[in-house]
Amino acid sequence: MKVSICGCGWLGLPLALSLKSQAIEVWGSKTTIEGANVLQQQGINSCLLTLPLIGDIDPAIVQFLTTDVLIIAIPPGRKNLDPQDHIEKVMSLATAAKKAGCQRIIFISTTSVYDPLQGEVLETTPVNPSSASGQLHYALEQQLRQQWQQQLTVLRLSGLIGPQRHPVTFLSGRQQLSAAKQPVNLVHLDDCIGVITAIITQHPSMPIMHLAASTHPTREQYYTAMAIKLQLPLPEFGNDDNGINGKEINSNQTIRHLGIVLQHDDLL
Repeated sequence: MKVSICGCGWLGLPLALSLKSQAIEVWGSKTTIEGANVLQQQGINSCLLTLPLIGDIDPAIVQFLTTDVLIIAIPPGRKNLDPQDHIEKVMSLATAAKKAGCQRIIFISTTSVYDPLQGEVLETTPVNPSSASGQLHYALEQQLRQQWQQQLTVLRLSGLIGPQRHPVTFLSGRQQLSAAKQPVNLVHLDDCIGVITAIITQHPSMPIMHLAASTHPTREQYYTAMAIKLQLPLPEFGNDDNGINGKEINSNQTIRHLGIVLQHDDLL
């Protein structure tokens, strides 16, 4: 089996290394020669790829896209976000992959598509996103679905945590933080890799999956506990209870369908 990962960043690179350790042929893309060389040094077949793909496509990129599974893990970025530009880039990639003979796509989306919902959220919960990120990802989900039909699996990830990535570092020592009582929706890098690997190997029939740890402590509980654990200055939360309860991502259906157990289900 050949798997190509477009976007070998904080999630894509560890995923590539994990798949390689399981004797899966793995290719990864980078936008710079330096980045591509780093992949090669770690034993990952690399491809220099800049989006959008226009006109005649380099044979090396065609080789990258001629794959059993293409994983699209390209975050749009938060600064100078141009939704239409990002959509055009991703769809140019998907179109080229179709022409190259790619068999199926896994699109890494986000649970921000559920904003501003409150309460329990299931994989089948209707969405009407209000945030720019949610609207962008949902638009891409729809366009990719139209093009790829059953050969697309959408995986919506909650907030990512793991080595060298923890949101408490941004909140440590700050005061009058909002939404103290709202639940957190987070998922560990290891569990993201486990679920994506299961999707690759199982080709599940569920068209949309999502992932978050099943525990949902409040923001105040979680970030205070993590600051203590990491020996950081405590964040201080204000008393701004405005009656908004927040959402809780329930991933039970995804987890049961794949037959897996999360390694980091207890966030505390």
